[in-house]
Amino acid sequence: MSALTLKGATLPEILTNLETCTRWGARFVAPNEEATFYPYQDVLRRAQKSAAALQARGLKRGDRVALILSTSIEFFDSLLGVQLAGGIPAALYPPFRLGKLDEYFARLRKMLAKIGARFLITESRIRRLLGPGVVGVESLEEVLEAKDLNGGGRWQPVDVDPDQPAFLQFSSGTTVEPKAVMISHTNLLANLTMMERCLVYRDESEIDNGCVCWLPLYHDMGLVGCVYLGMYYPGTVTYMGPDTFLARPAIWLRTLSRYKSAISPAPHFAYSLCATKIKDEEMEGVDLSHWRAALNGAEPIEPDGIRRFTERFARWGFKATALTPVFGLAEAGLGVSFTELDDLPRFTEFSREGLWNGGTAHAGPGRRICSVGRALPSVEITIRDEQEQIAPDGQVGRIWIKGPSITKGYWESPELTANLVRGEWLDTGDLGFFHEGELYIAGRAKDLIIIRGRNYAPQEMEELLLDVEGVRKGCVVAVSTMVEGEGEQLIILAEKDPRSKRPEADVIGEISHLLLAGLSLKPRDVELLEAGTLPRTSSGKLRRSEALRQFLAGELVAPEKVNALKLLFEVGKSQLAWAKFRAEKK
Repeated sequence: MSALTLKGATLPEILTNLETCTRWGARFVAPNEEATFYPYQDVLRRAQKSAAALQARGLKRGDRVALILSTSIEFFDSLLGVQLAGGIPAALYPPFRLGKLDEYFARLRKMLAKIGARFLITESRIRRLLGPGVVGVESLEEVLEAKDLNGGGRWQPVDVDPDQPAFLQFSSGTTVEPKAVMISHTNLLANLTMMERCLVYRDESEIDNGCVCWLPLYHDMGLVGCVYLGMYYPGTVTYMGPDTFLARPAIWLRTLSRYKSAISPAPHFAYSLCATKIKDEEMEGVDLSHWRAALNGAEPIEPDGIRRFTERFARWGFKATALTPVFGLAEAGLGVSFTELDDLPRFTEFSREGLWNGGTAHAGPGRRICSVGRALPSVEITIRDEQEQIAPDGQVGRIWIKGPSITKGYWESPELTANLVRGEWLDTGDLGFFHEGELYIAGRAKDLIIIRGRNYAPQEMEELLLDVEGVRKGCVVAVSTMVEGEGEQLIILAEKDPRSKRPEADVIGEISHLLLAGLSLKPRDVELLEAGTLPRTSSGKLRRSEALRQFLAGELVAPEKVNALKLLFEVGKSQLAWAKFRAEKK
């Protein structure tokens, strides 16, 4: 493994290096596509004012501060202000599923209590609904609005231990006990150095308008891969809110064209969404030829989705070589493996019989899987068998990683940490294998479906059902459960496409036929659900195990309909909760 040379020991040191940086910065694009640019010199000064305000309120080194903010300069003010003041921020997701607010509030209280948050920083639009999520959290002293952290006092620099957490990142898929990943300053800067080596700009013009980000900034891909990497390089990053992208995905591609940006990351669903939702007239004048690294990670990469995106946007200059599959996770800082820039994505078809834990992957008719490349500099990747021994090339096993960006564990969760960290190694929980020197992901170990002694990855079943008419694209989960007298049985949970008039019996029949023809499997149950029913992580990924739990408990129900009256009711309920919170803190 090659040695890394970091640009500093702590994040505040990196930020201080930006005090004269006026050429590059953070640009924010509004839904009307108007943009506001803040050079990093201004970003630093604003953060110092926020740090001073927090210090004046008594924030001490090591205090945890939760942030619930939209994509905005105020997010930067608060995040970086906490870090400059010596605190440890944790960016949490806002209440974006208004039909399931009670579920959100229960999880928010658990997250705040888990890290012992002393302060919560938010904004007025979000605060209106948050009241029930803060009541009863003993550690929480004060809830602040980001706009109020801009005046009074002078920032006092704080000596920060490089091994102290730079931030806490909640693992998005957790359910019962929230898991807050500790990413130290050393971990963070090491991962930024690794990714910087891989994402090499060709010239200074690419640095000037280097990256476009619509990803949520509370998620590691947006936070580490865009916010921190943009300041570490440094280079300009253009931000737009995830809600803007979901409503009008063409704005993402138009923004890339407008600023001639070379880099933009996204999970796989975003490429599929663009291919199906963007109209030709929305692409007038767009030029995607400068986009050199369309990073694709955070969820399984489906070959047909990549083909559709590449073919759809080739006429506007998008190159197939720009599509860059990657692998990473919060517990590793972010990046673990990248494919080479300017290489075509490598898809290989493997016989299904070998794609189970302990099996051997053989090229042949079956399931097409995308390579996620090779390890980043200073990262070591091994495949471990069931005895935790290193498996030979081609054998499927658990992916273990080692390197300077690897977390030491979860905040105040020793038992969970023991299942994750094994000495210098981290067990990712993913199944994979090496083929011709490159890493392939076979599935998630905990999601494996075992029927009649044979292992199946749920992804291969879900991929078979991608184009079923009457089912929302990408809104299917395959799970299994033990049924007395019948053994392990397959269950398919799928959300209905509200636009489709197809009879449900025909939809269920096609699902059953595709599984029988493709995998010789007959599902015991196929449940068609209302749109929005399946539980998701904060980053939008479907939660298979939680979907199964809710299904078996009879709790898998559609979210409440949200209208003006319902919203007014929730705001009123929140106001009562805020009154209770203030009474608790007197």
